Amino acid sequence: MFDKLLSNPTALLAAADKAFVWQAHTREIITTALLSMVPTFEGRYAVTVALGMGMPPVFSYLLALICSSIPIPIILLLLRPVLDWFYTLPIKPVQKFAAWLERHAAKKRDSMFEKNQKGIRGRLSADAAELLALYIFVALPLPGTGVWTGSAIATLFGMPRGKAALTILMGNATACLITTLATTGVLAVF
Repeated sequence: MFDKLLSNPTALLAAADKAFVWQAHTREIITTALLSMVPTFEGRYAVTVALGMGMPPVFSYLLALICSSIPIPIILLLLRPVLDWFYTLPIKPVQKFAAWLERHAAKKRDSMFEKNQKGIRGRLSADAAELLALYIFVALPLPGTGVWTGSAIATLFGMPRGKAALTILMGNATACLITTLATTGVLAVF
């Protein structure tokens, strides 16, 4: 096939036209990077947009994964101080919202721990089961799940930041991989 391309300059130009040249596709790269950081869109859906714009599957996956992972440390570090700041504001609806959010999260966490005192059938501790549930929540490419919501849940549940960040990152990698494989097919990626 390579001999045919070299002997036929028009075929060589056509192949070069189909090639993905990074400098010529800056707009597509920036679009994918920005869409990956949008809360409801995230990397899992940005991959499909990137592939639709003609970007290679592995590059699309890596770009979406890296860019959609950027909000993880920001949310894990800043959500708690922002909620604490809400309580200091003289605006009653904002204070009520912060209190409601924390009450709701505490109620959910308490109900999870009541149902799962010994962990999953005694094989996993309750903390490990909580991290596993967080991983599954982030890994499923469904609307309303993902990096932003998973990071907020980890903060509100008081999970250790390092373990939560790693769990969310692994879930994000899985979600992006699922949508990449679903969009291109398993064999097209390799």
